Amino acid sequence: MRLYEYQAKSLFKEYGLSVPKSILVHDLEGVRGAFASLAPPVAVKSQVLAGGRGKAGGIALVDDPSKAEHEAARIFALPIGGEKPASLLLEEGYPHEREMYLSVTLDRGERSYVAIAAAAGGVEVESMRGKVIRKVPVEGIDAGFAAEVASELKLPPGESSQFVKVLLSLERLAREKECELAEINPLAVGKDGTLMPLDAKVIVDDNALFRHPEFAKLHPEDEFEGEASRQGFAFVRLDGGIAVVGNGAGLVLSTLDLVGDAGGEPACFLDLGGGAQQDRVEAAIRLVNRLPGADRILVNIYGGITRSTDVAAGIRAVISGGGLKPLYARVSGAEEEEARRMLEGTAVKMYKTAPEAVAAVVKGA
Repeated sequence: MRLYEYQAKSLFKEYGLSVPKSILVHDLEGVRGAFASLAPPVAVKSQVLAGGRGKAGGIALVDDPSKAEHEAARIFALPIGGEKPASLLLEEGYPHEREMYLSVTLDRGERSYVAIAAAAGGVEVESMRGKVIRKVPVEGIDAGFAAEVASELKLPPGESSQFVKVLLSLERLAREKECELAEINPLAVGKDGTLMPLDAKVIVDDNALFRHPEFAKLHPEDEFEGEASRQGFAFVRLDGGIAVVGNGAGLVLSTLDLVGDAGGEPACFLDLGGGAQQDRVEAAIRLVNRLPGADRILVNIYGGITRSTDVAAGIRAVISGGGLKPLYARVSGAEEEEARRMLEGTAVKMYKTAPEAVAAVVKGA
């Protein structure tokens, strides 16, 4: 469950982290009054769950109320990842000299949290150089742990002491609220050396929500995640353009890795589970075919207890309804050749190996 930025920053404040002064507005009428209560320049920020707001034009820095209203009107009408904002956050700008990155994220493979820090922020963590990655002990971290991370980042003493407090608070938040991710990007370094989180991203583990009723009514259920849950799919909505469908969590995760390594960005993780029949495959393809932001579909199926012919029949059923997005498929295993024959003459592009399918879908070939 993803939190909006303003909700994540409310959590930050609960855990003792300072954030810039801000006001949430739900319509244009509130913009001028909010601007008057803040010290310019003021950032007008779209409140959507999709990533990449800045690149998409969902954040604007303004210095007078008329510009604030103009930019607010534009951003309210701007869909990002298929979502238009129901609210905007107006936030005081924070003059700073440089930016850092800090997160505490759940590593399911290691069954532990991992602290990730970098001396440069504002970009995707995958592209950051000189990252510091430290496994978090089960019992949590102490000041010594945080100080070691600060030392590896080569922070000066004044920044180091602040960084220790920020990391301790962020790790405690992630652990106590059972987050999959608690991220500050960027963590700005002000001209006076003060550290300030300028953006906040928090994802709470859905499986832990029953222990955290405080999150129950934060925002409505995502339409697609809700439908996937009712269908029994394991589904996670992501920020890219390639919808990934497979059978088996390990296979789907490895496919996501292949897509990322090839330079693509997945739009979702959808695991059909074992033994999926035609109607289940059809429901999954229909779901990702409607997913905003996804312009291609990648199907990676190994037919064991899932019959390849059922996969092909499910895809054909969607094709018969018209309007299927470009679909790239690697379907192997039981009845593989028959499945290929069933899809001959359609627009589906078939490949014998997963790397071949991934290379093609990333290129859009």
